[in-house]
Amino acid sequence: MALIGNATYLTELDIRIFLRDNDPTANKLLDDYEFSPEEIRTAMTLCVDYFNEAHPLVAMYDYDKFPWRYNLLKGTCANLMFMAANAYRRNKLKYAIPGGAVDDQNKDAEYEAAGQRMWDEYKEWVKITKRSININQGFGAIG
Repeated sequence: MALIGNATYLTELDIRIFLRDNDPTANKLLDDYEFSPEEIRTAMTLCVDYFNEAHPLVAMYDYDKFPWRYNLLKGTCANLMFMAANAYRRNKLKYAIPGGAVDDQNKDAEYEAAGQRMWDEYKEWVKITKRSININQGFGAIG
């Protein structure tokens, strides 16, 4: 994916800007991007796979030709939050140091909750959209 915006299809840069992950130096703890291009592509693919496989089976898309940018953005970001939550959960270890304690990987609950909110919105949108497509295919455009 190119690091340029696109008015038609969702790009890696669109996702990075939404997540504020477009400047590695702004990530004070990581000094790198939080999400790799491969993770972003996987998160996008998972959203489109969910759409394609949800019933009714009325439309099939590829991640790079999915016509609903905003909803793909929400679903993609939800999947990225789930990925990050898994990484934080796996690496969580609270330890004591002289004068305090360190628990810098204790972010899994926040990432999981943020992801779940976006994923719930995405799933509801998929249900409504697939129902609408199904009605239009069966009865033609209404209204």
